[in-house]
Amino acid sequence: MKELTQKQTEITKGVAIMFMILLHLFCTKDYEDLFVPLVFIGKTPLVYYIGLFGDCCVAMFCFSSGYGLYIGYLKNQQDYSKKNAIRILKLYINYWVILLLFCVVLGLVMQKTGYPGSVPKFLVNFFALDSTYNGAWWFFLIYIILVAFSEPVFRIVKTQSAFFVLAVSFVIYCIGYYQRIKTPLLFDQPVLDITMQKLALVATSFLPFVAGAVFYEKKWISQTAVFFEKIKFRNSFIILLIAGLVVFHSFVQTLFIAVFTGIAFIVLFNRLRFSALVEKSLVFIGSHSTNLWLVHMFFYMVFFKPLVFAAKYPLFIFIWLLLLGIGCSFIIKWICDPLQKKADRFYGKKTITP
Repeated sequence: MKELTQKQTEITKGVAIMFMILLHLFCTKDYEDLFVPLVFIGKTPLVYYIGLFGDCCVAMFCFSSGYGLYIGYLKNQQDYSKKNAIRILKLYINYWVILLLFCVVLGLVMQKTGYPGSVPKFLVNFFALDSTYNGAWWFFLIYIILVAFSEPVFRIVKTQSAFFVLAVSFVIYCIGYYQRIKTPLLFDQPVLDITMQKLALVATSFLPFVAGAVFYEKKWISQTAVFFEKIKFRNSFIILLIAGLVVFHSFVQTLFIAVFTGIAFIVLFNRLRFSALVEKSLVFIGSHSTNLWLVHMFFYMVFFKPLVFAAKYPLFIFIWLLLLGIGCSFIIKWICDPLQKKADRFYGKKTITP
């Protein structure tokens, strides 16, 4: 059986975060004062299309999380809720450390307007109810909700047909997409508007999360592996297919398909053969994926925009931001690790940091 290993899901999350960085940095045609593209397709920089493909980053992260969590659920259903509680607490510890370092300490030191801002603003961001400090934080609460309600969802995945589960999830996705992107329902009450906004985000993240669990339940990854093992020049063939996904998304530029391109990419990417060095590098980036997600926007948008774009060319900008984020991640881990270990001891059982 060739299902995804824990290492592969870690790598996939790392690639998803790199896609997020590419999306945020380069998915723009208004680049004159930001970076210097070297390759164009017509009048559009090639890096724009690469960044556009990166909009599958959330779907990839959700799929990998659903896949990995479902394995944990099957292994130990009795302690699953307890492990999720500590998983959520440790995520919040990580989040709070970053919030305090960037939004309070750095905000005050650099005298950045709105950082930390008013007490209500701080509190809603502290509990992840809003993401006004950092736009990339919108997914934090959504992920917490997915994890918190994953046990009943996984029971349905285990007992119902894959077609039924995915069909219902797709309907939920369509409703959420319509509310989020197309024609959202608006109310006179701000609380209702915010609630509908969050529900729409949960709905659009639900399909890839459930798909990850279904893929493991039905062993679909293994089935695709059997097909690709028969191909002589596997890497070349898979790279061509991935390039085809990028080209397809370049013509169909809608966020609606991101969940499908993301899942297709995961299936293809994890059938590639890597050298030991490349695999080790991807695992290393994956180990810092959570912190890269939570801090990268502070560097390229909020506090250090000139520093990041001083690298001038897209490849150098991308590598430079990655290095800045990873360097910062080491500091965050140094602070978080002892706090998270205390949380583990409090619950009496060690769990894996998401």
